[in-house]
Amino acid sequence: MNPTSLSQYDCIFFDFDGVIADSVDAKITAFGALYDAFGPDVRQAVEDYQRAVPGETRYDKIPRFHRDLLGITLTDEEVLQWCDKLSSIVLDEVVDSPLLPDVAPILAMLIRQNVQAHIVSGTPHDELQIIVERKGLSSFFRTARGAPEKKHVIVRDIMKMEGLVADQCLFVGDAMTDYNCAIACDLDFLGRADKVADPFPQGTTVVSRLGEFFTPGEMPQADQIPGAQKAA
Repeated sequence: MNPTSLSQYDCIFFDFDGVIADSVDAKITAFGALYDAFGPDVRQAVEDYQRAVPGETRYDKIPRFHRDLLGITLTDEEVLQWCDKLSSIVLDEVVDSPLLPDVAPILAMLIRQNVQAHIVSGTPHDELQIIVERKGLSSFFRTARGAPEKKHVIVRDIMKMEGLVADQCLFVGDAMTDYNCAIACDLDFLGRADKVADPFPQGTTVVSRLGEFFTPGEMPQADQIPGAQKAA
């Protein structure tokens, strides 16, 4: 399951928040703001959960927060309404978040080497399209797909459409939802995490910045990449 070298892959699946964009903190703050009216204890519990389980979709988190923290069972329509509220809070913050170090040159390198790149995210699909477009990233990814589809469903669908097999593909993620997706689809997995906050099982290949795996010597400088917003 651990990757060996980039040359063995024809396709890379990337999570978005915490892998492409430095937007994890923006999501934590937005979830907290969504529940601010229910008091500081509820807000703190929501932020703590988002910090611990960043990859889970809001379609699952919001009904759980209401049920477990507020004793409220939401209807499907109410879940969508709360998801829309979150979108109105978080969208601009995520768009304004910088790319993580090495991301822009890595994406350009993958295009040059004819390696497919796809975003597979827990962010709602329509919101993800806006974010990718406004960040100038559309040309770097063959597809960008999000919730409510589950990640393993998206990956399997793309593999079928592109005629790919598992050993041609790598999943890059920062959360156990990404790791579990890779396991479900029998893909190699590369974790992106700070060493002090590594959530993955022992033995998982984990880097703090993607350039540790994607050969730095082959990457152009970030200021040579038109279109994409650069990391701060």
